[in-house]
Amino acid sequence: MMRALALVVSGLMLAGCGSGASVPQAFTAQVPTTGPIQQGAQVTGSNVDQFIRVIARPPSPDMTAPQIVQGFLEASASFDGNHAVAREYLTPETSSRWDSSSQVVVYEGAPALSESGPSIQVRAAQVGRIASNGRYEVDPPGTEAIATFRIVETDVGLRIDGLPNGLLLSQTDVDRAFRPYALYFFNPTFQTLVPDARMLPVVGPGLASTLVRRLIEGPNDWLRPAVRTGFPDGVDLNIDAVLVDGGTARVDLSASVQLADDSTRRALSQQLVWTLRQLPDVQAVDITAAGQPFFVPGIGNPQSRDAWPEVDPAGLAVNAAPYVASTIGVRELTDDGTIPVAGQAGTREPLLADIAVSLDASRILGVDVEGIVWSGAMAPGSTLFEFDELPSPVNFAYDGNVNVWAVDDSGTLALFSPTGRAFPIAVEGLGDSDVLTAAVPSRDGTRAALLVDSGPRSYVLLARVVRASTSGRVGITVQAPIRVESRLVEVVDVAWSSADSLAVLGSESAGSLQVFEITIGRGSLTPQGAPEGPISIAAAPGFPTLWRRPMAWSTTTPREVGPVGLTQQRPPIRGSK
Repeated sequence: MMRALALVVSGLMLAGCGSGASVPQAFTAQVPTTGPIQQGAQVTGSNVDQFIRVIARPPSPDMTAPQIVQGFLEASASFDGNHAVAREYLTPETSSRWDSSSQVVVYEGAPALSESGPSIQVRAAQVGRIASNGRYEVDPPGTEAIATFRIVETDVGLRIDGLPNGLLLSQTDVDRAFRPYALYFFNPTFQTLVPDARMLPVVGPGLASTLVRRLIEGPNDWLRPAVRTGFPDGVDLNIDAVLVDGGTARVDLSASVQLADDSTRRALSQQLVWTLRQLPDVQAVDITAAGQPFFVPGIGNPQSRDAWPEVDPAGLAVNAAPYVASTIGVRELTDDGTIPVAGQAGTREPLLADIAVSLDASRILGVDVEGIVWSGAMAPGSTLFEFDELPSPVNFAYDGNVNVWAVDDSGTLALFSPTGRAFPIAVEGLGDSDVLTAAVPSRDGTRAALLVDSGPRSYVLLARVVRASTSGRVGITVQAPIRVESRLVEVVDVAWSSADSLAVLGSESAGSLQVFEITIGRGSLTPQGAPEGPISIAAAPGFPTLWRRPMAWSTTTPREVGPVGLTQQRPPIRGSK
């Protein structure tokens, strides 16, 4: 991945934003003299999330076999009464056997129906599946959904006598009937919450009850090896319902939870509060055990929805800030312009062209215009030193700590400590023809966004990060990469825009590059804008996504840092000379 300048959203912000480090030949053969960084207006979604209820049409006696199947598919989008109208298209015996909750197969476009004897076959372009636990899985491009329905004659007309379990719904129906919610678990150090996204139907059992039941059940199988839970074994709901009364969600756990120690009580409380606070009618959570008060040291009961900010899954501090490598040194972006960072990194010696900043803003790693890698602290009086242990990375990014993840030109991934010690990171599950070009760890340290070249295509995958201790040493493995979208044909950069979403720079066709937002929990791809000539992006929760195009450099005359970024609601930030 070739990059000339890294615009880094970090500092307390950027452990989730990758930063490439391979410097184009232009920086070694000659020094360009023009080229700004750009900033535009933020594109955000509405907070109003309306639900449109489907009015399902029951069958009529004169319907043909294809019409019966088409009517059943359309009625399946109505969740009222456990798909009561859709069940009218089935024989009574088939309705009693049909498990509509086993999974949802999601398709795009209009399905094709073909008739063969007593059967109707439905074929459609399959884009994903929602498992029975609500986890959404993206299917590779070209996947086809095929379902066969057997039709019989009854006293009331044709009916379906055989069909696969689960639902076959269009993407439009899923967007209308489902919403993504997160169950919150912990990273291995119990410092930050990690979202486990689930797609849940809007109509059905109470959402509060569903969320708590699934939280107690634990994380999905894919995420399980990377996270921890504060719920002890054997703890369940004492009353199989979570009632929301006057803004307070009342969670009554089984009596055995009273045996938990103080740290466990805090952890499970944090998971419950953050999971339930997604519901707008929940302002507090009252936790009891078999009807008795459940005491948590240092906090009252009910617990406010804002009670546990220290485990915020965003992973950012209140003074988080974006940083940019400019022709006058590394600068912190502010509403009033830019200011130099502390230490040598804020000067023009060396002139850094591509940077990454640790999550706590204490350290910086960068590549200068000659292609030399530098590292050091961002503190008054601090100096940078040549990072010889990292001679020519293709891509590098800080993890949630002060360690650097770097990918070299052979696709090998390694972790580098601040002292320069290197530790290999195994990457499992890539295809034989896949070449890793970037690995950007999430701020909580449990997942990594991977950029992979595979022949003429490049795409983004999501992998879990598993840490195992052997002989006193912690080994890191990146495992089980999965697709998070299926429409992009090229991806050139990726950043963590939140704990459960990615910002990517890519294209859906042979056209120009655009910035997209990928919502991991639902596999959705939302265009955010098409800036002019972008080459990389940076992102963080609560901040606009920033992009850059090739930057001009002058070794003699400081130049103005031009308008910065992408998708920003406040006025463009102007640099200083």
